[in-house]
Amino acid sequence: MSDKTHKGFKRAFNNWNDVQLMFDDITYRYGICTNWKLKNVLICLVLVAILFVLMFSSGGRDEQIYARELGLKIRIIKWLPGGETERGDSNRRIFFHETSGRSDLGLRQTCTVESAAKNNPGRPIQVFMTADRLDYSSPWLEILQTYPQVSIVLVEPRLYFANTPLADWYNEGEWRTSIYNIVHLSDYIRVLTLLKGGGMYMDLDFVSLKPFDEKLLWNFFNIETAEMKLLSNSVLHLERGHRLIEEMIHRLVKYYDVDDYMWHGPSMISNIMSKFCGVKRGQPNSNNCTDVRLLPHYNFAPISNTEWETLFSDATPENLAEIKNGSYGVHCWGGKSVGHPLDLQSNQIYAVLAREHCPITVARANDFVS
Repeated sequence: MSDKTHKGFKRAFNNWNDVQLMFDDITYRYGICTNWKLKNVLICLVLVAILFVLMFSSGGRDEQIYARELGLKIRIIKWLPGGETERGDSNRRIFFHETSGRSDLGLRQTCTVESAAKNNPGRPIQVFMTADRLDYSSPWLEILQTYPQVSIVLVEPRLYFANTPLADWYNEGEWRTSIYNIVHLSDYIRVLTLLKGGGMYMDLDFVSLKPFDEKLLWNFFNIETAEMKLLSNSVLHLERGHRLIEEMIHRLVKYYDVDDYMWHGPSMISNIMSKFCGVKRGQPNSNNCTDVRLLPHYNFAPISNTEWETLFSDATPENLAEIKNGSYGVHCWGGKSVGHPLDLQSNQIYAVLAREHCPITVARANDFVS
């Protein structure tokens, strides 16, 4: 029982006499419920109703227990400081953050997680959720429970940021006034998760195509485009304690721009790599750091953000081969493509990749609410 619920119980029982007096007044004024036994029964029912509301308005439901009662096998973890999400070899985990507060994953997000899990069966997959409750009416949990290495991690953001260098940024709350508030929270929380335990972060708009090479995809940033204008924060890996995590944290603490969309992500990483590793724009071989790699754009962005509509064009053996050549995943640029119809039974490139790499999601597509 939470402290809040316990206090609610105590407060309710301490006010028992007040409840009785209130009922006495009502019955006297309106001439109802003059039978004292019936009156006490009604008082008890009112108290039970109050206590029920107190319990379930204070986050009293244990999501793991509730999921088990529904017959779901998926692991649901409530994040705690120093808990299991950060113990062991957390550097090998692949993690995602859903920061909008929604209580489930949509079809495309579920496909992202399934494709990563399907292609990397030996690696922990963690999906961090900021919702108070999970939605069990959608098939996302039934789909993801097929992969035993997948865990849903419930995060209360204020607690997650507490006692970290980013706590003041979160608590002071200027970011909440930004039109990019969800993007900024996502930029900050992914770096905070790296600080807490390292690992490989991915946005929730990828389709993974093959097993990730842990030697190559270790302590890396991905170049966002062929022109190498920016480095990406949509997919990256840094091990726990890496010096560049500390530098990112330092920048996020010192420089926050409520009006800038890119600074806390790609622009910040590009700036750090320029200062510390001599990386020059348009020169992928200019990295002089030995403890972090720069990987070509085609590893995770064979289709650029300016050509995202290609995802919905017809697949051919030639363009599929070009997309898959050397790629570990395809960034589907959800910020731009989210409103474009995806016909999973069509010959769209996105649909063809989804049928191969998130087949259970595709099979359950009609069960998702649009």
